Amino acid sequence: MSKSRGRRIWIGAVIAAISLASLGTVALAEDVTVESYADRAEPICKKNTLANKKIFKGVRKMVQKNQLGKAAKRFRRAGRSLNSTVKQLARLPRPVGEEARLKKWIKYLKIQKNQLYKIAKALARNNKFQAQSLIVKLRRNSNRANNTVLSYEFNYCKINPSRFS
Repeated sequence: MSKSRGRRIWIGAVIAAISLASLGTVALAEDVTVESYADRAEPICKKNTLANKKIFKGVRKMVQKNQLGKAAKRFRRAGRSLNSTVKQLARLPRPVGEEARLKKWIKYLKIQKNQLYKIAKALARNNKFQAQSLIVKLRRNSNRANNTVLSYEFNYCKINPSRFS
């Protein structure tokens, strides 16, 4: 067998393997329902929600006592935790016809993560006023995210904005 013929066979095999792999991904996406997506997403969100309960415990008192540096660290930790959660949620296969809605939801979660980091920066700079302003924006974004996936009837993936203040 010549080198060029062997190379063509090898390239053909690679293309066939890629085609089969992509067909398998499409078949998996077709099997995903709203309910099965929610069932896969909830444990991921539950882990983040429980972590945030610990992270945000006592933050309000820290801010009231002007321990803004400690509070800033907590918001940074929450941002890192949310970042990890968003990455996991973004990798989940999405139900057919729901891709746009879930993409929009993921976008809101990324905004949420960025807001947490901005609040941490404001607190680190001892700027309570800016932090409070950003918390208002964070709550508004939380409501948008929740409204986007209202039909999923999430429990843990529903953002509870009251924990941020």
